[in-house]
Amino acid sequence: MKSRKLGLWRRLTAVAAVSALSLLGVAGTAQATDNVGNIDASKSGSIIVHKFDGSEGTDGGDGSVISDTSGLGKPLAGAGFTVEQVTEKGGQAIDLTTPEGWDAISGLQASDITDGGFTTADKATKTTDGNGLATFGGLPLGLYLVTESSPPANATSTTAPFLVTLPLSQDNGKWIYDVNVYPKNSVNDTTPTKTVANPSAPVLDSIVDWTITAPVPRANHGYTSFVITDKLDPRLTYQSASLAGFTPDTDYQVTESNGTVKITFTTAGLKKLKAGNDVVATITTKVTSQGDGTIENTALVNVNDSGAETPAVSSNWGSLTIHKSAKGDKSNTLAGAEFAIYSDADATKLVGNLTTEADGTASITLWVGNNDDTTQEYWIKETKAPAGYVLDDSVNPVTVEAGSTSDAVVFDFENTQQGHPDLPLTGADGKMLAMIAGIGLMLIAGGAAIVVANRRKNQV
Repeated sequence: MKSRKLGLWRRLTAVAAVSALSLLGVAGTAQATDNVGNIDASKSGSIIVHKFDGSEGTDGGDGSVISDTSGLGKPLAGAGFTVEQVTEKGGQAIDLTTPEGWDAISGLQASDITDGGFTTADKATKTTDGNGLATFGGLPLGLYLVTESSPPANATSTTAPFLVTLPLSQDNGKWIYDVNVYPKNSVNDTTPTKTVANPSAPVLDSIVDWTITAPVPRANHGYTSFVITDKLDPRLTYQSASLAGFTPDTDYQVTESNGTVKITFTTAGLKKLKAGNDVVATITTKVTSQGDGTIENTALVNVNDSGAETPAVSSNWGSLTIHKSAKGDKSNTLAGAEFAIYSDADATKLVGNLTTEADGTASITLWVGNNDDTTQEYWIKETKAPAGYVLDDSVNPVTVEAGSTSDAVVFDFENTQQGHPDLPLTGADGKMLAMIAGIGLMLIAGGAAIVVANRRKNQV
């Protein structure tokens, strides 16, 4: 009896053990479905690129969608990305449905791929749209190298190549098959400006300074180049260039060739650049000719291969011609008249001196303003009259306008002739004697006629 009970107990225990093992098997199957080690090899995956402008953070995210992107910056269109599948390492296939595949990529960096020893297969190249999106769908499971193949406009940095696994592991043994990535670029959204100073004197061959102010933009990976280029107008002759707060030859170098001036930061100078600060450059020139009267100039600021041009500014010039003639007859031109040109009505600030030529004219090119200011008032005073004419030392205003020499403002200036000395006078007595003599002659002639008539009568 005892033996029979023991056998029954053993049979029940065996059944319980089998049942327990069955339950453990079921539980093991359920756990494999949800946790690491249960990758669904039948699935494909996708990489969704969300491109933004801004500084890079310290958290790359977990591949899920970020619902609130307000703090990420502005979406960037026009960024090109290339996706390549990394298929082999040293001839060994990389299969992420096997433990060996995951072991092969453990600790792997994108730079390891680009250094060589890996086999890759191009999958696609796409460009982000207006929302900063580029989606690479239908990708087989595996390891992928993502490279920013073409940066967006005005980018001062590109995203370094990065790796994505499909699927991407999560906490608590979960996997994501559609991976969202949020790479960022720093973009040069600054606008450099340019100003032009008044000339050292308002006549040709004077010095004019042009100042470029270039805000330093953000650059996520530092500054690799910072160059200011100024293509001077042919009417300007280069004199010098400098950067405020930086040491020439140490922090920057200046070159000039055929009127193109380049200010290039050295490696030492690049290290001193800080986002948000301004780089202020001054280019000094000499104005050598007038041309059409408007000397325009711009400059290009290039930071990490991102270029931005300054708005144009101009130094404006015009001509004044004095036409000298005798009073009452403009065609009777006078040479040798000397004039002084002043920039003030009190005739204390001398601009230049002129002397009329044989045709009675004298001309001068004068500065009339910068940018939209195209007129300037000057004052003319005769300092020496031509021989035989009266000096007119009045101060006369004239408005000069920007333009070519053919558009010169002509100021007519007439001179009165000097008077002559008194000539000897004939006097009143002389006139009376002449009158009496004339009357006497008339009387003599009349008397002679009477005598002749009487003689003829007597003869009859």
